Amino acid sequence: MPKPEKPERLDRHSGTGLRGLPKKEGHAGKGGWGRVGSGEDGEAAFDEKDPNYVSEEEERSLPPKDAQPTPPIIEEIIQEYLLSGDLDEVVKSLNELNNPVLHPQLVKKALYISMEKQAYERELISKLLSGLYSVVVAPLFIAEGLQLALDHLEDAALDTPNAIELLSKFLARAVIDEIIPPIFLKSAETRTQMAKDVLTLANALIAEKHGGERLANIWGPGDLCSVKRLKKEATLLLEEYLTSGDVQEAEKCVRKLNAPSFHFQIVKIAIRLALEKSTDDVNRKILALFSSFLKIGLFTPGQVENGFRCCFAALHDIKLDVPLAGTYLNKITQSAKDEGCLNKEFDGESSVKKQPST
Repeated sequence: MPKPEKPERLDRHSGTGLRGLPKKEGHAGKGGWGRVGSGEDGEAAFDEKDPNYVSEEEERSLPPKDAQPTPPIIEEIIQEYLLSGDLDEVVKSLNELNNPVLHPQLVKKALYISMEKQAYERELISKLLSGLYSVVVAPLFIAEGLQLALDHLEDAALDTPNAIELLSKFLARAVIDEIIPPIFLKSAETRTQMAKDVLTLANALIAEKHGGERLANIWGPGDLCSVKRLKKEATLLLEEYLTSGDVQEAEKCVRKLNAPSFHFQIVKIAIRLALEKSTDDVNRKILALFSSFLKIGLFTPGQVENGFRCCFAALHDIKLDVPLAGTYLNKITQSAKDEGCLNKEFDGESSVKKQPST
C-alpha cells in the first residue's frame, strides 16, 4: 500500500512533544508502536502523576465494551466543546472528572454526535481527538473508542445514513494525524459488514494519490481548514460590513462560510466589535444585521441568544481591553430586546452558566 503523503504541518497536533503508544497487539507501525506506558525497552514510560498513566487495576476494571453506557457528563462536555471550540476547557473538564475509564466512550460519542452535524463540527472533533491524544486521553483509549464506534455503527446508521462514509473519513484522518497507526485499519475487529466496509473505505482513502494532503482537509470547504480561519473570515466580513453597510454582501459572505453551527460565533464576534468601537452607529449597524438575518432565517433566535451569552461569559476577559465593556454590553443587549433581536426575558448575566466562554 502506498505510503500516504503528509502535509507540511499538521496544526491539529498539540505541539507538546508528548507521544503515546497504542497497544502492541497487532498495532505495530511506524517507529515501533509499543504497549501503552512502555518505552522501546519495555520499561514503564509513565508514572502515576502522568495524565496518560493507566494502572493495571484500571485496565482490569473496564466493563465489557457492550455494557458501557455513555454518562450524561460526557455528552455535556462534547456539546459544550462544539459550541465553544475550546479544547482547553475539555482538557480541564476531563482532568476534573479524573476517570480515564470513560475516555473510550468520549471518543465514540464525539464521533457519533458530529456525524449528525456538518463539516464544521466534524473538523472540530478531528481536532479534539488530536488535541487530547497523549495529553489527557491515553492512546490505548483513543484506539478503544474508535473500535467502539466500529462495533456500534449499525445504531448510528439509523440516524445517519452515510455513517459508513463518515466514520471511514474519521479513521483515515486519525491515521494522518498520527493518533492511530496505519495497521489499525487492518487489525481492528469487524463484527459487522458495516465495520468491514468502513475499514475498506478508510484504507482506500489512505492509498489515494496525494492522500495526506486531501485527508488533512477531509471535511471539505465547509471546515475552512480550522476554527481560527472561520473566526478570521467572520471578523473580516463584519469589518467590511461596518464600513460599507451592505447587508446583502454580508449575507453572501456568511452563506459562503457554509457553517451554520458557527453562526452564534459570528454574533459573538459582531458584539465584541461593537464593544471595542463603542459608538451608536456601530451598534445600530450590528443590530440591523442581526434583524435582517433573523428575518430571512439565516440566523435563528437561539443562535443570537447564544452569541450574547458567550459575550457575557467572556466579559471578564473583554474588560481587559475595554474597561467599560459591561456598560456597553448591557446597552446593546437592551437595544437588541427593543429591536426584537432578543427575547425581552433574556438575562445575560444569569445565563452565563448555560454557555461556555470562548
